[in-house]
Amino acid sequence: MELDMQQTDRVAGVLVATAAGDALGAGYEFTYPRPDLAIDMIGGGLGPFAPGEWTDDTSMTLAIAEVSASGRTIGHGEGLDAVAAQFVRWYDTHPKDIGNQTRAVLSARPRSAAAMRQYALELPGRKAGNGSLMRTAPVALPTCTTPTRVSPRPATSVP
Repeated sequence: MELDMQQTDRVAGVLVATAAGDALGAGYEFTYPRPDLAIDMIGGGLGPFAPGEWTDDTSMTLAIAEVSASGRTIGHGEGLDAVAAQFVRWYDTHPKDIGNQTRAVLSARPRSAAAMRQYALELPGRKAGNGSLMRTAPVALPTCTTPTRVSPRPATSVP
């Protein structure tokens, strides 16, 4: 799919905003900051993150985006297996931070997305992290289109 300049800017904006938000939250992961605390790019957190460095969630989001940008359909078949291969490639870089569920699945060395999914389903314990939600952005990006303007509804009078 060819994207025009406006669509390319939107895609870049989604990915940059994802990484920036993740980097902002990295130092506070699994904590409850006080309401009076000024949130800043502090680094630290669960991993040895530098201020402004993102976590495993963004790394995996970028792995999906790379496959998506190649034009492959990432929802099934070869495209989904390519995403699984990107996850394994990333895991092999020995990242600073990796979620317990993700580590358990990728360390088992699954050979396909189907094997990865089956192994994940068989693991005991909690499986409701928010990282999977972060990784939905690049799933929608291939459908990026220029929205049409919608005219506002005419005002109605209240009797």
